Amino acid sequence: MGYTEFEHEVRGASEIDIVYSALDETMTNAVQQNWKYAVDNNLNFRDACLVNSIMKIYNHYKESGISM
Repeated sequence: MGYTEFEHEVRGASEIDIVYSALDETMTNAVQQNWKYAVDNNLNFRDACLVNSIMKIYNHYKESGISM
């Protein structure tokens, strides 16, 4: 292990590493939720993503007291 490799190990995660890690977790959770929605509602994945996102927006407006 060279000096620069050791130095990287000591410093730990950079800001971009943390951002990518959080993005990976967010995207993984979104795919899992949409896949489950597709299976539970007998939809293809594309339609499940669309319907699920519209329902999330609708529920947010409903909980906020905004009528559509």
